[in-house]
Amino acid sequence: MSTFSGLNTALSALKAQRRGLELAGQNIANANTEGYSRQRLETTAVGGSVPAMWATPSPHDGGVNVLGTTRIRDVYLETRGQTEHARQALLNGRTDVLFDIESAFEEPSDTGLQARLTELWAGFTDVADSPGDSAARNQLLVRAQIVATTLNTMHTGFANRYEAQRTALNDTVTDINTATAQLADLNDKVVKGTAAGLDVNELTDQRDLVVLRLAELAGTISTRDPNGAVHVSLGGAPLVTGNTARALVVGGSATLAGQAGNPIAVRFADDGTAAPGPGGEAGALVESLNITLPAYAAAMDNVAASLTNSVNAVQQGGYTTTGTAGAPFFSGTTAGTIKVALTNPDDIAASANPALALDGGNADKLAELGRLPGGVSEIYAAVVARIGIEASTAAQLSDTQDAITDQVDFARQSVAGVNMDEELTAMLTYQRSYQAASRVMTAVDEALDTLINRMGN
Repeated sequence: MSTFSGLNTALSALKAQRRGLELAGQNIANANTEGYSRQRLETTAVGGSVPAMWATPSPHDGGVNVLGTTRIRDVYLETRGQTEHARQALLNGRTDVLFDIESAFEEPSDTGLQARLTELWAGFTDVADSPGDSAARNQLLVRAQIVATTLNTMHTGFANRYEAQRTALNDTVTDINTATAQLADLNDKVVKGTAAGLDVNELTDQRDLVVLRLAELAGTISTRDPNGAVHVSLGGAPLVTGNTARALVVGGSATLAGQAGNPIAVRFADDGTAAPGPGGEAGALVESLNITLPAYAAAMDNVAASLTNSVNAVQQGGYTTTGTAGAPFFSGTTAGTIKVALTNPDDIAASANPALALDGGNADKLAELGRLPGGVSEIYAAVVARIGIEASTAAQLSDTQDAITDQVDFARQSVAGVNMDEELTAMLTYQRSYQAASRVMTAVDEALDTLINRMGN
């Protein structure tokens, strides 16, 4: 090693330690930056001459080379994080939908349908006890109207929820399209930067945040190419390939009434094919629009149909105060269309005998409908129990998944996150190394000064 090579060794050390100090500062500065991955300086010792015939020692052997910076990430944990975040978004969305539907029933309460049905059956009992009491008959019609209105209101609530969630799905798909376009742009920058030998760690951090967000929005899966590009697929179909992104659109009925004949579907805008199995937030909304809301709306239609058919069957088997056969009590067989058909309280067929105007036998039969096994009240109670169980189960699954996601995020952060103690230790190490390298350079400089300027004097 020549005397002058000592300067080169010291200079390379100064450059390397300065770069290490800068990198430690970068890590510390971004300790609270979302998605930032800590970076590590990669160095290697300058090797000696390559052994070969006629090889001669290099006059510049020694020192340190900076190979670059490594972005600290665990690929397995990152992939696992995308999976768990997608599942968490799906379960949280499902729970929100079920709790929202549960709130529509208002059970148990004094204003819920169960309480209104109880009042209706009590109204039939009052008429049976006093068939000639016009006040009891008028009160019965009012109670029946309240039941019908409550069913109408519940149906309207389901229809409004459908339209609101349809709008939310449109917004979610817009967010997905924005994210895929951003990902394609970042892919292009990362690939070009990598090919040019530039540091693209920060761009890669931004890209991973977008990939994670896409997993939450749509349950996507990502893969990486050796050139640095990330490909994202949705249900096995390509969504982002390199710097190209495919847009999504929402199809299907805009109203609950038309959903059965035109179900909701998320499609690719370029060829109109269905995007297979969206998950995450979009998946929860599609599930709600195609399955959950229509199912509970149909369940309430069943309650309305049971009420209309059972009451009308008994009503038409009885007789009014004038001895004529009873006319239908309710019209409409869905929650949205059910109404009280009678307007005259004397048309309530309370009598079981056309010759006995003040007989209450048929009104007793109408009151018994409230206690009939498999009757309206029991059908409705089953619906309420079902939504309660489904909402509770969904909440438990969501809480469990939240805990799993938190554990994975903690593991990801323990690998990729900035540890201030480590960075401060590294900073002190680089600082002392820099000082030592500067002393080496000073010493070599003094030796050269002695050799060149003072020898022979």
